[in-house]
Amino acid sequence: MGWWSRLLGGTDAVLIDVEPSGPRVEDRDVLRRVAAEAVILQDEAEGVLAEIRAHGHLGVIAPRGGPLVRRFFALRDLLPAHCEHPDDERLRHVLEVALHNHALLVSMAMDLLAYEWRSPRLAEAVDRIDGLGAAAVALDDAYAELARRPQGARAHPLAG
Repeated sequence: MGWWSRLLGGTDAVLIDVEPSGPRVEDRDVLRRVAAEAVILQDEAEGVLAEIRAHGHLGVIAPRGGPLVRRFFALRDLLPAHCEHPDDERLRHVLEVALHNHALLVSMAMDLLAYEWRSPRLAEAVDRIDGLGAAAVALDDAYAELARRPQGARAHPLAG
């Protein structure tokens, strides 16, 4: 007799996998929330990268950069694995790539700053850090698209 049987007074327990009873959160709502936070964090990441480019002290930069890296990865984990609607799937993919790019770029920039003293080439690489790049533009565009369309509204399937 297992511990659960003793707990239930000798009755065998049966585990049943039950669907959550709450309302299903729409993929588009999740995408919108993730994109909104990512755009805000993107501004903070740009500031961290500017401090790195200025060869700031890593002890001052890392306490801001590290949590940004972790949060970008956490936001990426919040994205649905797949969206049924093609427009949502396209936006999900843009967000996934941008969040991964942002996390890696901030992390690698801090690594470069940590080791720039070892080589002039590493110091030159730090000098060339120039923001989050095309992924930031794509994230801004994705957020603008998500914010512009009302909940439940979809783009026309033949529209550009």
